[in-house]
Amino acid sequence: MSGKDTRVTAIRSDSRVGIGTCTSIDECFSGRELVEALNSARIYEPEAAVEWAHRQQRLHLEISLNYSSGEADCPLLKAYNDWVAYE
Repeated sequence: MSGKDTRVTAIRSDSRVGIGTCTSIDECFSGRELVEALNSARIYEPEAAVEWAHRQQRLHLEISLNYSSGEADCPLLKAYNDWVAYE
């Protein structure tokens, strides 16, 4: 089912959250889980699905800041700053 879902295909081919990006979307969601999450969020268009995936990744990075050392060279802070700089 998810293999033919255009929303999953759009997410998996996105340069920021797709296959090989090592993001939470890439590493933690199966195709079926993406379909379920997108349906639950009432997201039906591929473009909206990619925007959703970007928001989810940003949220994941924001949550990880709770575990940051607070130092300027903290990799969690760097990952978050790199993400938002691209937006």
